[in-house]
Amino acid sequence: MSDKTTPPQTGLSAVGDVEIITFGYLHLDGGPTPEADATFDVRRYLSDPAAVRDTGLLDCDGRDDEVRRVVLDTWGAPETIDTALDFVLAFPAEHRCVIAFGCAGGRHRSVALAEIAAADLRTMEYRVTVRHLHVHLPRVIGDESTGGVR
Repeated sequence: MSDKTTPPQTGLSAVGDVEIITFGYLHLDGGPTPEADATFDVRRYLSDPAAVRDTGLLDCDGRDDEVRRVVLDTWGAPETIDTALDFVLAFPAEHRCVIAFGCAGGRHRSVALAEIAAADLRTMEYRVTVRHLHVHLPRVIGDESTGGVR
């Protein structure tokens, strides 16, 4: 996928329409998170694959197979995806469901989770739009708890 956003589709899906948004808290500059029906903040419980600088993943993002594999192998990631999918499955089909995944920089964990969840939902015939708000921005390096360094 070369674009940061999958194009929206018109009309409602028979199963349901879902929008998945990814973002980085450190790029919000204290502003609000994107509006969503459910937001998953994974900063504290999912290890950042880019934190280990010698893995070669720092300049990659969650759309890359290796980043998705590392994130999915992280304790808590499969359960986070399952929780997001359960939320969507319980959502009324006649309404568009919006879920958001946020991590520190919006490049690795949130993007990987969104891409995996989107693929799973598409196999269930949901119509899914994915918007990566910060994946194209410069990476954020530093301690998440102190605001990071850009």
